[in-house]
Amino acid sequence: MLVYWFLPMILLLGIVTSYEDIKFGKIRNKWVLMAIAYSVIAYASLLLLGNAYGLTIDSIFRIAFNGLWRAGDAKLFFAFAVLVPIRLKGFSPFFIILAATFVPVMVYFLAQIFLKMGYKEKISHFKRALNPKNMLRIALFIFGVSWLAQISLNSFGLRGNIFLLLLIMYLLYNFVEKVLRFDFVYIAFAVSLARILFDKSIYTFSFLPGFLALLLLFLIVRVFVVSMGMKYFSNEVQLSQLREGMIPAEVIYFSKGKYFKRMKSFSIIGEAKAKGGLLFNPNALGKNEIKRLKSLQRRLPFGTLRIQSTMPFAPFLFSGVLLTIILRLFGIFI
Repeated sequence: MLVYWFLPMILLLGIVTSYEDIKFGKIRNKWVLMAIAYSVIAYASLLLLGNAYGLTIDSIFRIAFNGLWRAGDAKLFFAFAVLVPIRLKGFSPFFIILAATFVPVMVYFLAQIFLKMGYKEKISHFKRALNPKNMLRIALFIFGVSWLAQISLNSFGLRGNIFLLLLIMYLLYNFVEKVLRFDFVYIAFAVSLARILFDKSIYTFSFLPGFLALLLLFLIVRVFVVSMGMKYFSNEVQLSQLREGMIPAEVIYFSKGKYFKRMKSFSIIGEAKAKGGLLFNPNALGKNEIKRLKSLQRRLPFGTLRIQSTMPFAPFLFSGVLLTIILRLFGIFI
C-alpha cells in the first residue's frame, strides 16, 4: 500500500514533535523540513519506479495543494498532509486528518473535565446548559445547516462521515456566533423549513438516529467540552501580567455602575445581550484591551483574569494522522 512508503517518517515526525511539544512547548522547523524533503524523495522514487500504486503527477499536486492551504497556520499539519497520500475518490486527506484529530482532542478534554469535576457541579452545569431555549436553538441549527453541509460533503464523496460533519458544524457555529455576530435562529428556522419541504431523507427510519447522534456529539463538544473546559483548562493571571495574544477564559462586563466577571459561556452573543457590552474581545487580548484593563485596575473589584491554558498540539495531530491511516487500512476510506 502506498502509505507504507511514508509510515517511517510519519512515526518519526509524530514521536519527535510530540515529545518536544510536551517537553519544551515548541515544534522545531528542522523536523518539518526533514519530513517535506522525505516526501519529495518518496514521491519522486515512486514515479521513477512506475505506476504500481496508481500515483500520478496530478495526484501529487492535489496532495501538496491541500497541504499548502493551511501552511501559514500549521506547519506541522502541512508536513503530515504531504506524508499521508490517501485519496478519497480524488479528494485529499486534508479534512479527514483534521476531523480525525478532533476525536482524540475531544476524548482527552472530556476525560480531564469529568475527572476534575465534582458530582454536584456536573449536575448544576447540565441543568444550566441544557435549558429548553438553548436546546431549541442548537437543534434548529443542526437540523437545518447540517443538511447544507452534507450536500457539500456528498459532492466530494464523503457521505456518512459524522465526525467530519461534526467538525464543520462546530466551525460554522463559531463563525456565525463570533465573527458574523448575529442571531442565527431565524435563518436556521428558515433553512430547517426548507429541509422539511425538500429533503425526503428525513422521513426515513435511518434519519432520526443519525440526527440525534450528531446533536448529542455537538452538545458534548460545544456545551460541555468548551464551556467546562474554560474553568479546568485555565489559570489565574494578574492583570499587570497580561500579554498580547492571551485567550481569556473569563469575560468582564459593566452593569449598574459596577464591573463584574464570569466564565465565558458557550454563547458569547447571548452573554453580551444579557449582561451588556463586554469590556474586551473574548477571543484574544490585544494591546488596546490590555492597556484598558490595566488603566481600570483601581476601579475593578478583582486583580486577576483567568487565561486559557495552552496545550501541546503535536500529540493530538499525530493521533489524528494514525487514526486516519488505521481507518484507511480497514477500508473505511476509499
